[in-house]
Amino acid sequence: MSREISALTTIIDSLGPPRKIKSRGPKFRRASVAIIIRIRPDQNRYSQYSNTRHSQQQQQQQQQQQQQKQQPQLRPIQAIENPESLSEFFAQDWVRTGVPEVLFIERATRKTDRWSGHVALPGGKREEGDEDDQETAARETLEEIGLDLSDMAQFRCLGALDDRELWTSFGRVFLMVLSPFVYIQLLPSTPPLKPQPDEVASVHWQPLSLFLDRLEKPLWTPMTINLSSKLTPRLSRTFLRGLFGTMSLHSIEMPYKPEFVLRTTQQQERNNLSSSRGPGSPTSSVASSVIVDYEPDWDPDHRPLKLWGLTLQMMADLLELKDGPIQLDIRQKVWDSKRMRKRLDAGFLPGFSQADMHFWVRALLKFHSWQGTEK
Repeated sequence: MSREISALTTIIDSLGPPRKIKSRGPKFRRASVAIIIRIRPDQNRYSQYSNTRHSQQQQQQQQQQQQQKQQPQLRPIQAIENPESLSEFFAQDWVRTGVPEVLFIERATRKTDRWSGHVALPGGKREEGDEDDQETAARETLEEIGLDLSDMAQFRCLGALDDRELWTSFGRVFLMVLSPFVYIQLLPSTPPLKPQPDEVASVHWQPLSLFLDRLEKPLWTPMTINLSSKLTPRLSRTFLRGLFGTMSLHSIEMPYKPEFVLRTTQQQERNNLSSSRGPGSPTSSVASSVIVDYEPDWDPDHRPLKLWGLTLQMMADLLELKDGPIQLDIRQKVWDSKRMRKRLDAGFLPGFSQADMHFWVRALLKFHSWQGTEK
């Protein structure tokens, strides 16, 4: 069993009852996301389950060579349908030798979207017709990328992480309560994706080893945010820019290897319209259309994706379980102090360009961690 599979099994076993937070307003001021994990079969053992164009070409060449040499071809994976337990699922050979991957989406660029263009997990706001938070995560995933998480033969919900309260304007305005749910894919082949062009620009499966390596040997890329643009009106930003400075957050760079990409194409159309030139005079217009490229070329020089902010924090919550369950004080409902100090040392605290801002914010956060409060 590989390091990644061993860590994944420990994470699953350590998922306990999540801490639920009551909404401050109506029930639809809640949101849910899905952390979807799949096991990709080892390409050296089961090359017929590769999803990349390059690997598929190699597979066809290998099959041709095998036919010429009259060697037996690889047999398909005999996956257990709807396993009764997770132990039965992880006992399969293609799972024990596989590579765990996590699904991320790159959100479409929209002016009305607060998280436009960010790397995120599939999910969205709760609607009045949703029975609970888990149904919200399944419905939003189906709408955004076409994966039906309610299909018990394909996916299984492993549990949930603690709820989070989302605020804006540095804690002045309450947005919603966010519930992250963890799913695992039970079969070696992922169902076809059906992306929603208005919400998703691309989908990426990233290996779990990428995050395990960052925890063992932190390698962060800074994300710089101008504080004055978030704190003040436009007229006074210039003055306060020098007072507050900038804030730097940590991020993880992920390779740009999409399962599909939404591309915008422009076509020139000629229309016969009546105008001052006279009836029947031809005019041309340019129409834009969005198409889905399910086999995009993987460009190693393409800009990397940056995972930061809320999505990175949820992944950190999940990966902290690789060392076993978090000891929870039932009376105070706080995290274990050693785990909190480890989390702070991992580099999730923001940094500030102004020395006084850096000192007071660090001192405040350290004080809260010593007091045992998660906030």
